[in-house]
Amino acid sequence: MHYLTFCVAGLFVFDQNKKLIEYKLFEKDAKKIAEKLAKLENNESFPELEELKRKYSLETSEEVSSFFKDNMRSFVGETGFIKNEEELNRIINEVSIEYTKNKISNISKKDKMIIQAVSALDDTIKTLNQMSERLREWHSLNSPKSSIADHEKFAEHIIELDLSKLVSSKLKEKDVLIIKKFSEQLKKTFELKKELESYLEKSVPEEIPNISALLGPILAARLLAKAGSLERLAKLPSSAIQLLGAEKSLFKYLKGKETMRGPPKFGVLFVHPDIQTAQKEVQGKIARLLSAKLTLAARADFYSKHDISKELLEDYRKKLSEIR
Repeated sequence: MHYLTFCVAGLFVFDQNKKLIEYKLFEKDAKKIAEKLAKLENNESFPELEELKRKYSLETSEEVSSFFKDNMRSFVGETGFIKNEEELNRIINEVSIEYTKNKISNISKKDKMIIQAVSALDDTIKTLNQMSERLREWHSLNSPKSSIADHEKFAEHIIELDLSKLVSSKLKEKDVLIIKKFSEQLKKTFELKKELESYLEKSVPEEIPNISALLGPILAARLLAKAGSLERLAKLPSSAIQLLGAEKSLFKYLKGKETMRGPPKFGVLFVHPDIQTAQKEVQGKIARLLSAKLTLAARADFYSKHDISKELLEDYRKKLSEIR
């Protein structure tokens, strides 16, 4: 049985008696070392690791990893990777900086993907509403108003209509065909909407698990989009998170144009089920509670990447029951 562990110096293989069997040192370059450590964290491979895998059946052991951690400086010193402790400290510091920069860079790319996807979803929803209304108006020119309320089902209904029964003195074949073509495009747009929703429902909990747990994937993505980035969201106070999406109303209030209504109490959070279903007089309190938890969630998602959603939800639900 052989166990793999690692540090900034390279990969180390121990036997079951904690005897060092072999090691593969990394190139002494902080950026390259940080990239390899990131690959190890993500269960990705690279040449040094592949070479060891061909020779040994490697496993991991908390006991061996803990033993190596306690004696790491001694093992690294024996390999000749460093000249002295000062050099090792410098390398550890440089690698830590590069590793953190890489993680932040990856977070930035991933949150931008989510923002683009939810923006595309919202654009698609607007397009669907416009196209659906257009189809109904178009259809009503030569037919009675349909009893089918669902827009997607109405489009399917038009697609399935018998062409021969629609052609008349008022409607030529080319007229019917273009309406059907429009209906088919509308149907495809509904399918795109479902694909975008599916992407967000899978991606958002992976990238921002704590925010997603409190809001659900779609609303979490919309809040992220309003903030502009996960980094900015993590730096916002809870009062600012509460008002994300209400900027126009707040501006009007500050300009004295909405003095009768008072300042806005919430932005995109208004559609959260707990706020929507609550009595009007406690909606603001729930929004403040939710925003306070979202502040903790955003900071955990950005800085530590630790999933604390269980604790957040338990405390949120407990305090929510006291408000209602």
